[in-house]
Amino acid sequence: MKFKKVLVAEDTDSSNIGLVYKLKEIGIETVESSQSCDNAILKLKKGIHEKRYFDLLISDLSFVSNTPNPKITTGEALIEEVKRLQPTIKIIAFSVNNQQTVIKHLINEIDIDSYVCKGLNGTKELLKAIELIQEDEKYLCPISSATLHQKNVFQLDDYEKQLLQLVARGLKQDEIAVYFQSKGISPNSRRSVEDRLSRLRDNFNASTTSQLIYLAQSLDLI
Repeated sequence: MKFKKVLVAEDTDSSNIGLVYKLKEIGIETVESSQSCDNAILKLKKGIHEKRYFDLLISDLSFVSNTPNPKITTGEALIEEVKRLQPTIKIIAFSVNNQQTVIKHLINEIDIDSYVCKGLNGTKELLKAIELIQEDEKYLCPISSATLHQKNVFQLDDYEKQLLQLVARGLKQDEIAVYFQSKGISPNSRRSVEDRLSRLRDNFNASTTSQLIYLAQSLDLI
């Protein structure tokens, strides 16, 4: 299934314009945008009434309302209402919000198709999500996937923070062990450094140490 009609719900002008441009660039015929949740619902209802359904909703989660007494004020509430009105529509949440409770609620309970975090690779990840969702697959960007599977959400002890900071600076495991020994920091053997990095990769669902560092930095943990 190739998406032909997409609704973008995004209240920031620059993001809205950029998304619409990118979607048209990849060949989507009709792209409509809305800067408020209520307006997005009106567009969706119009499409349903005219039997010209939207294939995909891309929605931010945070909205600043410019109208008095809005009925729907958050992207989460918008997504839930869209699901109620048109259960078969594909949905991507595209947000800076990387809270585990939010991601878990939207993925596991509301059953959206993708959660992509905005940021350095946000647009690239969004386009990847669109490609996979067209093939009836679901997709979590690396940050949202790590957050969803993280065993100890947003918790690194001082040792782990320092360890990851040293790795980010380019130090090898042997060098980190020597540094810890010189500073009287324990545990400080090469094996203990290796084991702790392995545990952190598991906690963050990271396949490599480089990915672990990227995720920790993206989540503002180091």
